[in-house]
Amino acid sequence: MSNSISTARGGTRLAFDTVEGITTAVERMHETIADRVVPWSELRPQDMPAHGLIASAVYGTIRGINGLLRQGTDQVFGLLHDTPATIDYSPEEIPTLAALNGVFGDHLEATGNPLAIPMSLRAGGQRLDLSADSLAAALREASPHIVVLVHGLSLSEQCWQRNGAVCIGSKLQETLGYTPLYLRYNTGRHISTNGQEFAGMLQDLYEAWPVPVESVSLIGHSMGGLVIRSACWYAQRNGSSWLQALQRVVCLGTPHHGSPLEKAGYSLDMTMQRMPYLAPLAFGKHRSAGIKDLRHGDLLDEDWQDANPAEPSPRRRRAVALMPGVEYYFAAATLGADMEDRRGRVLGDLLVRMDSAVGSHKDDLRKLHIKPENCRIFHEKNHFDLLDDERVQEQIIAWLS
Repeated sequence: MSNSISTARGGTRLAFDTVEGITTAVERMHETIADRVVPWSELRPQDMPAHGLIASAVYGTIRGINGLLRQGTDQVFGLLHDTPATIDYSPEEIPTLAALNGVFGDHLEATGNPLAIPMSLRAGGQRLDLSADSLAAALREASPHIVVLVHGLSLSEQCWQRNGAVCIGSKLQETLGYTPLYLRYNTGRHISTNGQEFAGMLQDLYEAWPVPVESVSLIGHSMGGLVIRSACWYAQRNGSSWLQALQRVVCLGTPHHGSPLEKAGYSLDMTMQRMPYLAPLAFGKHRSAGIKDLRHGDLLDEDWQDANPAEPSPRRRRAVALMPGVEYYFAAATLGADMEDRRGRVLGDLLVRMDSAVGSHKDDLRKLHIKPENCRIFHEKNHFDLLDDERVQEQIIAWLS
């Protein structure tokens, strides 16, 4: 019951925020039109001062009413129950919440919206408390070999079981004796923000694991691979001890050098902002920080802090090498039937190009020097087939054997 109320409370907050955003956009459009001379009229903006005052008062009234309704509604929800510190939403709610977090996650977190997904490690569909006693009780057959699966943008841990397929985590447990854990996180936050929190969470997990840890393996799909690489960098900087157990990292369709879809979205947004009549409608600038990070595959805070949004090149982005002593494996999907198929070269897997997924780059400093035998390209597959395709799963099991 309390989770349903929290969902409704968060949804109403987001609805009122949307009204506020639309009101601002309409007001800006109104101001843009009013500030320019109408071609068939001799009147100029300065000839109609009352018009601007009346319009400003109208929009101010709309904002005031919206704010009062928001405050009143929030107080009513507050009387119904106290929002728990940690909300564990139902499996039916998670896909919708994950999608919302991908698009608005940074805004949800900044405004204290209960729809913002907190980061958690999960097993058996339950959130894990990373204390020694709790882990021992929850994982009575804990293996010394841990594998953590990290989902991509606007997804959740449920994505690993698409279309009724057996999850790769379960297969690794059955065939290799690994204990699979699943990360759930707010994909709308900056990748570096999630990377730092994930690194700290892995340290807590490593210290509290019920048996001595012999190996840690990490599997990331899409953005999840970037979160893993960011976590490794921050763990190395902080001297985290879990890195000594890290043996393998698998990246599935990870846009190491950016996603063409976000680059196209950025270009469209910048074009609209340069056009006076379209600038108020450039809602793309409000897309989440996580989505914006996918333009160039930003991994660190300094990649986005104080960045000029109009800067078209990734010159600020710091080159982050692969961790020494760790085996990396990259899997890429392509729509093409073979390497010569133009569809694959142009479209990649629809979301990520092949060269980005395998870490190739014209700048040798940014190229990810992975062993050729540790790369695998799956033809006639799309971005999401990498989650549950049987051949992909067989390859992952072979890599982790």
